[in-house]
Amino acid sequence: MQQYTRYLYWISLLLALTSLYLMEKGGKEIYPFFSWKLFTSPSGSENTEEYYRIYRVEGKDTLRVAYQPTKIYDENNLALIVGFYGKKIERNEQKADHIRKMRIFMKSYRPDYSHLLLYKESFYPWDLGKPSFRIKKTLISTL
Repeated sequence: MQQYTRYLYWISLLLALTSLYLMEKGGKEIYPFFSWKLFTSPSGSENTEEYYRIYRVEGKDTLRVAYQPTKIYDENNLALIVGFYGKKIERNEQKADHIRKMRIFMKSYRPDYSHLLLYKESFYPWDLGKPSFRIKKTLISTL
């Protein structure tokens, strides 16, 4: 395997640069190892994964707002912003101020959505694919 390391390095570099080029042109990432999250926070490295997510109320349904990239934000930035404010709101750190900032952010990101809810989702990554897999949802705040 060591004899192929040099070739794998150059192939990886080429694919990463190709992904970077395609993403700059508005395309999708083609090389899964290009993403920094694979190395800094792979699923399963922690016992429990927690994410803060925005849901919207439509009629009697509660629908999760999918992160769709815009000209300003990509999916990672959106998740980081929601996570940052979500933690602050959950910990009651200047809660009213952070809820106001989250509302402003959501109006700039998805102005057509109203009646928003902030949830914390937690799950055990080792249970992925098992029949016992469940996502625990905890309501943090209304926005």
